[in-house]
Amino acid sequence: MSLILSELIHSTAVIDPRAELAPTVEVGPYAIIEGDVRVGHGCVIEGHACLSGPLIMGRDNFVGHGAVLGKNPQHRGYRDEPTLLRIGDGNIIREHVTIHRGTDQGGGETVVGDNNMFMVGSHVGHDCRVGNGCTLVNGALVAGHVELHDGCILSGHAAIQQRVRIGRLAMLGGLASTTKDIPPFVLAQGYNNVSGLNIVGLRRAGLSAQTIAALREAYRILYKEGRTRGNALERIEADLGGISEVAEFVSFVRSSTIGVSSARGGDREARTF
Repeated sequence: MSLILSELIHSTAVIDPRAELAPTVEVGPYAIIEGDVRVGHGCVIEGHACLSGPLIMGRDNFVGHGAVLGKNPQHRGYRDEPTLLRIGDGNIIREHVTIHRGTDQGGGETVVGDNNMFMVGSHVGHDCRVGNGCTLVNGALVAGHVELHDGCILSGHAAIQQRVRIGRLAMLGGLASTTKDIPPFVLAQGYNNVSGLNIVGLRRAGLSAQTIAALREAYRILYKEGRTRGNALERIEADLGGISEVAEFVSFVRSSTIGVSSARGGDREARTF
């Protein structure tokens, strides 16, 4: 598809002839679109943003001033292989956000789903998988190979170590950091520490009072009764396994290969499952 310059594309924008932009894409002053980049209908690329291919972007995305998308991964083993950044529809990517392409070690792709919000200065590293409806607040940092499941929230300057999974509708508080998986539906604070359920988030997502009560009990059994992980999960399944969100919670914890974050209480030692 040839690029037709129009009033939607500022005259100072630098656009590679290999790029394919839908006719309704807006490109601001001094933006740079380089390499094999495909941008769908209704996207807005603000001034001084940089999109670097291979990159595929869907419809109705907003890319803020100075954002940098699709640059080479920050990985010592990367040797300029033709990897990819794939972005879905309806994402808001604010000023100075950075999202890097994948590596051969990670299957070659960094993937971002739909309707996510990346606030100012947040970062998503190589080979990450970001679901739908996630929110990364200003300065949140996500290392390579991380999975962010649907609807999770990373508050300001939260930091996620490589290969960690953040479960659906989980929330990390401001300045929180983790080297372990965070189960779905929980609230994490501090370092490798969960402190309870993300009650506000669960209510906003429309979970019923009955479901939230069941998740509270599942959380209590796993974190407060002093059981081993296997024994706790068996007890949760026996008592509450018929509730789909509880089954999701159990499945996530059981499938963890690096352990899930602990719950610190009083002077007790932290327990990582």
